[in-house]
Amino acid sequence: MPTEEELFAAVDALLAGDPDLPGPAERARLREAAGITQARLAQVLQTTTQTVKNWEAGRSRPRPPRRQAYQRLLEGWAQQFPTATAPADTAPTATAPVATSPGEPTPAPPAPAPAAPAPADETPPTHPAPAPAPAPVPESAPAPVPESAPAPESAPAPAPTSEAPPRSRTPHPEKAPHPRKAHRPAHRPTPPPPGQRFENGPLAVIDVEDGHVLAYCVGGLVLDVPAKSLPALIDWTLTEARLGQPRLHRNGRDGDPLLVLTPAALERYGLPTALSDEERRAGRLPDSHKAVRQLTRADWKLTRRGLGPWARIYRPAEGAKRHCVQLCIPAWNALDC
Repeated sequence: MPTEEELFAAVDALLAGDPDLPGPAERARLREAAGITQARLAQVLQTTTQTVKNWEAGRSRPRPPRRQAYQRLLEGWAQQFPTATAPADTAPTATAPVATSPGEPTPAPPAPAPAAPAPADETPPTHPAPAPAPAPVPESAPAPVPESAPAPESAPAPAPTSEAPPRSRTPHPEKAPHPRKAHRPAHRPTPPPPGQRFENGPLAVIDVEDGHVLAYCVGGLVLDVPAKSLPALIDWTLTEARLGQPRLHRNGRDGDPLLVLTPAALERYGLPTALSDEERRAGRLPDSHKAVRQLTRADWKLTRRGLGPWARIYRPAEGAKRHCVQLCIPAWNALDC
């Protein structure tokens, strides 16, 4: 059972919140930029090289206390080797001159026009002549206007006959059922992909390497196991490991996750590496064993076979959801049964 200090430490960690780690690709980039090998990083963080590979491949995530140390190391590397960002190109504002070019030449000639009245005291007919010169400029602008006017004049002739079709065409896209049907699926909740709860496979081999408990799953996936007792190992398997097998038929049941315990894992969780003659004949550990009492105190149950080479540890099911883990212990001649 966890101590009070461990529980308070776990609560404080939840209140503080886990630091955000960069993505797996960024972790590998920072390490390579610093010139550090995976083996060297594993030695500094007191873990295995395979665990570092899993972190950088996104197959697993670091756990406390290595998570905080790894986060601090990545933040330091990120300051030393920042990601190169491409300079943003400034788009030239070419639209301003285009919009003002047709309007500016026309007011430009009127600006000098008021200067002409200044010499109007001389009253010669020759000086007012330049004033009408800008007049043709605005006349050229309205010139296209009357040219465009005749175009709609030809349209009114068939207008009475053509007005009916446009009125009948516009409502069709509005009343068309296709866009409405396209929006209906967007509001329906998408079902979760099958097998998401068991994405790490049906079983895992629990072993201890350099003092760290590891779970070797299907496809070369390696998970860090934080459990320090047998009941905690069962809880971790059902809540975080994502092990098991989805049911093959809607009326069937999901397959229970299977844990294969090596002799090193047996020693780690307080189990004997070999059964005594009496235990071998009974095919199970006695109910007075420490591991069995730990499971009982944690409200876990054993089948009639008890804690033997093939053990089934469970809690009552909640509806269709099962809470059961199977153990396979080859050191107890599980494969000879």
